[in-house]
Amino acid sequence: MSQEQHTTKARKYQHLNEAERQIIERFQRNGKRPAEIARILCRNRSTIGRELQRGSVIQRRAVQSNSKRIEVPLYTESPVYFADVGERECRRRRANTGAKCRLAECLPFVEYLETQVLSPQKWSPDAAVGKAKASGQFARVPSTRTVYHWIDQGLCKVKNLDLLLKVRRRKKSAKPRVYKRILGKSIDERPESISERTEFGHWEGDGIVGACQKGHLISLVERMSGYGLLFDVGDRNAVRITEVFSLLKARYGEDFASIFRSITFDNGSEFSSTGALTADGLDVYYAHPFSSWERGTNENWNGIVRRFLPKGTSFENLPAGLLQRIAAYINDLPRKRFGYRSPDDLFKQHLAMISSS
Repeated sequence: MSQEQHTTKARKYQHLNEAERQIIERFQRNGKRPAEIARILCRNRSTIGRELQRGSVIQRRAVQSNSKRIEVPLYTESPVYFADVGERECRRRRANTGAKCRLAECLPFVEYLETQVLSPQKWSPDAAVGKAKASGQFARVPSTRTVYHWIDQGLCKVKNLDLLLKVRRRKKSAKPRVYKRILGKSIDERPESISERTEFGHWEGDGIVGACQKGHLISLVERMSGYGLLFDVGDRNAVRITEVFSLLKARYGEDFASIFRSITFDNGSEFSSTGALTADGLDVYYAHPFSSWERGTNENWNGIVRRFLPKGTSFENLPAGLLQRIAAYINDLPRKRFGYRSPDDLFKQHLAMISSS
C-alpha cells in the first residue's frame, strides 16, 4: 500500500472526558503509575500527569502507632485524585476560555459611534474608531474589527444597512476592455511620483450628471491630501472646464502653478478641450476608458457627493451654497490614510507651506 493510499487517520487531540477520569481514579487507587495509565488510555504521559495534579485533593490519614515519642505525627497528608474534582476543574477552566465581550467597558465610545454613524455625518465605523483613538477622549476604544463584530451581532444601534459601502459593494468584472478613445496624453505617461502621491498639486477630475442627462457638476480632488472642489457648470460643454480653471487661477493668483501641477481626467467629452490648461503649464492626462479605478480618489469623493445628490436628482435650481456645504463636509471627514486627520487640515498645511516659500 502506497503512502497516498494509507488508512492512517490524522491525530485529533481531544480533552479528557468524565469516563476517562473515572478510569484514572480507579487505576491511581490501585497503585498504577502515570506512564501505565497513559499507555492504557492511549494518552500522552504528560496529559495524565497534569490531570492528576489538577484533580488531586490533599487528604489526611491518621497514623496508627502506639509510640509515645513526640516526633511521631498524629496524621499524614498526601494528594489523592478524584474524578469529580478533575471534571469540575475542567468545566471551570472551560467557562473562562475565549475573549470576553468588552461592550460594557466601551459604552461611552459606543454612544459616540452611534452618534457619528447614524447622524447626517454618516461616518464609517473605522473613522469613528480612528478619531476616538487620536483624540484620546475615551478610556477604552475597541479595534475596527471588534466594532464590525458588534454590529453583526446586533449589540449596538448601528446596523449593516446603515453602513453605506458595506451593502453595495460589488465584485469587479474581469472582462478585458478594448481602449478605443484617448483624448490626449495617456495615464501611462504619467510620472511615477504622481502615482505614489509623494508630491502635492496633482489632481483628478470627473463629471457628475443630473437627472435625464440635464445639469452637470465637475469635481476636482487633490491626490495627496484628498481635498476636493465641486462646481456647478450647467452642461457638458467642453469649454466649462476651462472656465472652472479660470476661476481657480483668479482665486489662487501667483500660487496657482504650485497648487495645480497636473490633472487626470476620464475620457468624457466635457474634458476634450484642455488646450488652455496645458498652455498654463498644467500637465493633463487621461485615464483609460472603463477604468474608473485609475482615478480612485476622485471616484470615492463622487460617491460621497451622491449621498446628498443621489442618481436621478435634478441639478436645476440647486440651493445657493449647497455644493459648498457638501464639499466642506467631505473635506472635514477624518481619513484613515492620514492618521484620521481631515483633507482640509492637510490642504491648508500645504497652502501655508507654498505661501511661505
